[in-house]
Amino acid sequence: MDKKQHMIWMPLIGFDREQPDRGVGEYLDSTGFIPKAMSVFIFHPDIINEHENMDKEFTLHPDLCSYFGSPRNEFRERQPWTNYELRDLAHNLTDRGIEAFVGVDGVYLENTRHYEWESDHLELLSYGVNGRMNLNVLKRFKDGTYYEDFFCDKVVRCVTDYGFSGLHVSDFFCPPEHSIVNGDFSADMIDQFITQSGVKLPENITSRLGFDEQSDIEERQKYIWGNLRREWIDFYVWRWQKFWTKICNALHAIGKKVMINHAWCSDPFESHYRYGIDYRVFYESGVDYLVAETVPTGSELLDKTPYKFQQYMTTAQLMSAFNPDNSLYSLLGVKDCTEEWDAIHHVPMRLEKDMYVLANMFRKHNGEYQTSNDGYMITLGDGITKSEWAWLNERADLAYGAKPVDILVPTVVWSDNAHYALLDEYIKTRRPSLHKQLYEAQKRDGSTGAIARIEELNSVSGAIFVPNIDLYTADEQKEVFAYNKGPVFCTAPTVSVKTFDKEFDLCVNDELALYQMSIMAFGLSGDKEAITKTIASFFEDGEAVCECCDEPKEWIDPPFFLDAMPFRECSDAFYKSLAYLLNNANGSLFSCNANILPVLLENGSYRIYVINHINNYQRIEIMCKKALDSVECAGKYPVMPPKFVVPPKPGETKFDGAKAESMKIGLKSDDIPFGFVAKVPPLGIGVFDVKLR
Repeated sequence: MDKKQHMIWMPLIGFDREQPDRGVGEYLDSTGFIPKAMSVFIFHPDIINEHENMDKEFTLHPDLCSYFGSPRNEFRERQPWTNYELRDLAHNLTDRGIEAFVGVDGVYLENTRHYEWESDHLELLSYGVNGRMNLNVLKRFKDGTYYEDFFCDKVVRCVTDYGFSGLHVSDFFCPPEHSIVNGDFSADMIDQFITQSGVKLPENITSRLGFDEQSDIEERQKYIWGNLRREWIDFYVWRWQKFWTKICNALHAIGKKVMINHAWCSDPFESHYRYGIDYRVFYESGVDYLVAETVPTGSELLDKTPYKFQQYMTTAQLMSAFNPDNSLYSLLGVKDCTEEWDAIHHVPMRLEKDMYVLANMFRKHNGEYQTSNDGYMITLGDGITKSEWAWLNERADLAYGAKPVDILVPTVVWSDNAHYALLDEYIKTRRPSLHKQLYEAQKRDGSTGAIARIEELNSVSGAIFVPNIDLYTADEQKEVFAYNKGPVFCTAPTVSVKTFDKEFDLCVNDELALYQMSIMAFGLSGDKEAITKTIASFFEDGEAVCECCDEPKEWIDPPFFLDAMPFRECSDAFYKSLAYLLNNANGSLFSCNANILPVLLENGSYRIYVINHINNYQRIEIMCKKALDSVECAGKYPVMPPKFVVPPKPGETKFDGAKAESMKIGLKSDDIPFGFVAKVPPLGIGVFDVKLR
C-alpha cells in the first residue's frame, strides 16, 4: 500500500508556531511520507462553538493549543497559538496535498482552562444516572432550537475561514460519553423520544418532563430501558441520522468532508445496541471516513483492562464486511503523552503485532481479497523522532506490502439480515454475537483469516465459519448448507438444531452451559473419529458454567465502553471445540503450536504470521503437509535463519535431534524438511515467507 493512504491524528502541540510554515516541513521531513490526511487535534469544541470570523487576531485558549491543555510533549512546551497561525497551518498542510481536518472532542471541563461556551448553555450537557456529563450534540437550547442547527452553521464557517478540509470528531462527541443505558434521560431527550417514536409513557413520568431532578432521571431510565429498550435504541439511530445528514450535506456543499471515530471500540452489533449507532446509517448520512478505534495495547496499558487484542483486531473486519464499499481506517495506537501511555517506547513488540495484524484482517469483496481497512490512522502523531518514524514506516511497508491470492484458514461469513435480527434476540436472551464467538475462538488460538458477505459466498473456497446461522434467512441458510468447497462450521442455540433441513457430520452441544449453544459441522475432511474424541475430551475435562439465571433482560448493562458487554456464557470447552475445529478439521496445509495466519501470495510463496500472546519468547513449530524449499524471516526478528524439521525415516520412531535443529546448510541430500522451528518475540509476532518444493 502507498504510505500516502495512511492518516495521522496530530495534536496542535506537535507543530511549531514559531516557524514560518508552522513546522509542517520539519514534521513531514521526520515522517518520511506525505499522509493522505491529518486531523489537527484542537480538542475542545469551542474552536467551533465560539467561532465568529477572522477579522481580528487573537490567542487561542490553552485547551485548544494542546490536548486537555497539557503543558508539554516530548519536544516543546505548549505554545500560545493565534487563530491566524492556525489558519497558516491549515493552508500549509493542504498546500502539500494533505486533507487537513479540524479535530474536536465533545468535552466539558467545567472552565478548567478557559470559560467554556457550554457554561452558558448547561442545558446541552448530558444528564444521566451518573449525573451531569459532557456535551450532548443531539439536544436543544432552552428556546427549543436544535444545537445541530447552530453547530452546522458554525462548522461551515470555521472550516471555511481556517481553510480546513473538513471536520473530524472523536471521543465524547459521537457518542457523547456513556452508553445509552446510562446516557441522557433529560426532559429534552425524552420529549424528542416521545415525538419521534409515538410511545406512551406513564403519567408519573410525563408529568415531570419540566424537571430534571436526579430522581426524575433515574425513574425515566429504569422505565425506558426496562420496557422500551428497542424503541430507545431505534430513536438514537434515527437521531444520529438526522444530525449527520444535516452536517454532511452542509459540508459537502462547500467541498468539505466528515470523519468520525467510531463508537468506543465496538463492533457493528455492540455499537448498535450500546450506543444506538448504526454504521450503515452513518455512511448513508454522508460520512466520508470512519475510524475504528483499534487500540488494545494502549487501552490495556492505560486502564488496566483485560487485554482485548482479538476483540479490537476483528472489529474493523466486521465493520468493513457490513459496509464494504465505504472508507474505513484503523486507529494505530502509537503513543499519547497526555493520557500517559506509550507503545512505541515501552512495548514496541506489541505495537508491531498490532500493525501487522490490523493490516492482515482481510475481506473477500468483488471476488478478491482486500485489506479490511484503507490504512492506519496513526495516533497520536506528535513526539515521534525521525528514527522512530523510520521504524514505523518499515513495518507499515511490510504489513501492507503483500497481496494474498488465497487464505489458508477459515473464512467468516457475514449476513446483514442476521446482524439486524440479533438485536431483538439479544435483548431477549443475551446470546453471544458473531463478534463474541469469533474473538473467544481466537483467544484459544482458533484461526480465521478473512470475512465474506453471504452475497460473496460463491467466490469463497475452503472452510467457512457461520455463527448464529438460525438468524439467517431461509434462502441464506440454503446457500450455506449447499456449500461444497470446504468444511462448514455453524453455531446456533441447541434448541434450533432440529429445525435445520441438513444432516451434519458433527454436532457439539454445550451441555456445560445453562444457555446451550451448538456447533454443527459438515464437509469435514479430517479424521472424524479423532475429531470427535478430542472434542469429547474437552467436555470431559471442562467445568460447568456458573452464571446468574435471572431474566436476561434484567441484566445490568455497563455504561462505560471498557466494561465488557454481557452475554450468556458458553463453556470454555465449547470455545475450545470451536477453535480446534477451525484449526484441524479443514485439511490445513500448515499447523503450528501457536496462532497463525497463513496466506498465499501472488509470487507463489506463503507468508505465515505467527502471533505470540505470552510474555516470553515462544519457540514455534510449524509443520507442513508438503516439502519445504526455503524459509525466510520477512520481519526483523529472528535474526538467525529458521531451523528445518526433518520427519523420521521409515523404521525411526522419533525425530533426530540434530536434524530437527539443523539449518538448511546442515541438511544431508536425502533429508527433506516438512517443517521449521523459530522464535517469536514476547507478546509479539513473527512473519515468515515459505516456499514449497
